[in-house]
Amino acid sequence: MPNLANLTQCTGCTACSAVCPKQCIEMKKDAEGFLHPFVNSDQCIQCHLCEKVCPVLSDCSVNKVIPSACAVISKDESIRLDSSSGGFFSELSTKILEDNGYIYGAAYNELFEVHHICVDNVNDLSKLRGAKYSQSNLGDTFIDIKTKLDQNIKVLFSGTPCQVAGLKSYLRKEYDNLICVDFVCHGVPSPMAWKEYIKYRSELDNQGELPVSINLRSKDTGWSKYTYSNLFEYKNGKKQYNSSSDSLFMKLFVGDYINRLSCSDCKFKGYSRVSDFTIGDFWGIWDIDPVMDDNKGTSVVLVQSEKGKKLLDEIKNNLIIKEVTLEQASQQNPSMLVSSSAKPNRSEVLEMIRDGRISECEKMFVVKAPSFTQKIKGKLSRLMHKVRNHE
Repeated sequence: MPNLANLTQCTGCTACSAVCPKQCIEMKKDAEGFLHPFVNSDQCIQCHLCEKVCPVLSDCSVNKVIPSACAVISKDESIRLDSSSGGFFSELSTKILEDNGYIYGAAYNELFEVHHICVDNVNDLSKLRGAKYSQSNLGDTFIDIKTKLDQNIKVLFSGTPCQVAGLKSYLRKEYDNLICVDFVCHGVPSPMAWKEYIKYRSELDNQGELPVSINLRSKDTGWSKYTYSNLFEYKNGKKQYNSSSDSLFMKLFVGDYINRLSCSDCKFKGYSRVSDFTIGDFWGIWDIDPVMDDNKGTSVVLVQSEKGKKLLDEIKNNLIIKEVTLEQASQQNPSMLVSSSAKPNRSEVLEMIRDGRISECEKMFVVKAPSFTQKIKGKLSRLMHKVRNHE
């Protein structure tokens, strides 16, 4: 039988299930809501393709181009304000759509579960904007993408570094018509914890009635120095803001209590990636170039390939761009380079949430004096210490 990645290694990228010629590998949820592959032994023909395409078990070849880094802002302020950071992803996606291509990225469904969808028009790009702090369900995304690529259709795929690595491994060859975008990833939180948190917030905010809109990176309260807010909007018109310092979910996520176990030892970090672009918030731009920090969001962009360089040149008139060094890009973005280790009581916290005791998690943080920003700074300091010591 195939020897697949174990529970602490598996990223849930779906490459193994997508490549199976007998379709005998099913992605099933564990108690924490994370997907893992399960093999139907009665149908398996022992071709071991699943092992060969697993990005954890095999070595993914990163691009040979030394990446360049820049700070980027979209000149379209409406796009920028609707984005998590500077709007680079939307500008890039618009270009692909203009070339009759398709965009695959993470979106909410009607229950605010996160899954990958395909977008073929500019009006629907808003569904892919904004951070979704729950691991996305890819479904048959890899299979759909391969079908389009083989028809010579241009495709842009956006996902976590492990999802991009999974797609590239699954395809098993390079496609000129594929653009891959990963991002600076702290880790992927439990879908189960996210679902329970929505219920918890709904009970606090709106007598249990679920929201009609969620924006975890609202810029209504700003962006610079982590001043963004979580915004829950309800059918009755009520808007409930929680600053990043007050949001229980953000504390659990950034504090490494609810992320996937494989995120504690991620294979896909570093300056050089298998993607064409690495994007994220340019935290620290206020120290590097205050002119680029007007509190509306700035993207950090690492250009990973010649294909990426060409595309950036094609859309540069829509952008404000400042070149920076790789060290400047990662100075306050250590998750670009190092993993965030799970807290020792991670399983206990997730069990509390699963048992409907999420309010008890709130008490874990109330007694802690440092502000959220101070905690972030402390975490950055510890992670950068790991970077300097090559841990």
